[in-house]
Amino acid sequence: MLSENPFNLRWLANRFTALSLCLTIWTLFLAGCAHPPGNPSNQTALYLPPAPASITAAHTPAFLLKESAKPFNKIGSPSAGTGNGTEPEIYVDPGKPAVYFEAQEFTTAKGLYTNLIYRIHFQEVPLGWTSLNLTAGRNPGILFIYTLDEAGTLLLVTTVHTCGCYLAFFPTKAMPRAALPNTWSTEPQSVYGYTLPSSLQFTDEHADTRIAFTLESETHRISAVTVTDSLTRQAIAHQVPMHLKPMLDLYYLPYRDKTVAFFETEGAHKGYVKDNMKIFERLLISWWAFDLHVGEDKAYSAHDKSDTVFYTSLKFWARKASDLKNFPEFLNYWGWRL
Repeated sequence: MLSENPFNLRWLANRFTALSLCLTIWTLFLAGCAHPPGNPSNQTALYLPPAPASITAAHTPAFLLKESAKPFNKIGSPSAGTGNGTEPEIYVDPGKPAVYFEAQEFTTAKGLYTNLIYRIHFQEVPLGWTSLNLTAGRNPGILFIYTLDEAGTLLLVTTVHTCGCYLAFFPTKAMPRAALPNTWSTEPQSVYGYTLPSSLQFTDEHADTRIAFTLESETHRISAVTVTDSLTRQAIAHQVPMHLKPMLDLYYLPYRDKTVAFFETEGAHKGYVKDNMKIFERLLISWWAFDLHVGEDKAYSAHDKSDTVFYTSLKFWARKASDLKNFPEFLNYWGWRL
């Protein structure tokens, strides 16, 4: 029988509080981070951007969006509008589907490579009583990076949300075996709750084949990756054409008689997407990740002049080594030997 002295009561209260906090964190993690696949939606839409000039269709992504009738699931255009205060309101317009593109070259001891970088954004990851998503917040995005060798052969596809989370790699069959990480398996890979292929096979990179990325409702997590042909895509009833825009446009959003940037361009928040705070991630992760801005989406472009580290590992000691902005070092950190 427990004694009624204050020490024991305080001990019980502390244990109950700790247990409640752990259960809350675990619930949010399951709901927002792992977010296991649910029932297939009958509103899946194919979003298809045009290929950039001189880029083959096979090197341009396609997107399959679940529950595409919901505004927060539509790929949109970052925009600026009149807010309640004196500053413009930065938001993503779901009525104007767009993908932003840029090419960057990088070199390693083994050669010259080109990254084809595609960026998409959504209105929000919603938050509500039935939508306890860990990554809830406004203006989230995803990067799709196609790495080509000097001959123009696709070797690797890298996907990551623009907050630096949910990183995934998809080598093609053209990737030299010696360049794979030592622990890379031929079995399907598990990426934060979803089973995805460990490699991609193209029968003809010059045909109208494209990698299609299936994006889940609300979280926009990648839940499937497949190489599709034109007949497969034509069989999808609901298709949405997209605008292809240069990455530079994100720094010149029309607003009244001037332009404003999608990103903060000065101050401590320089290099981050505007109006993008992730309240749950700040509350639950920032204190052990040692980053008050954890989970917030960032710029990634040759036009980005900020010192913000686009880290892809939550290990605070590995921030610079896992920085996407230094692509050769980033690859090396994750075990790739290009």
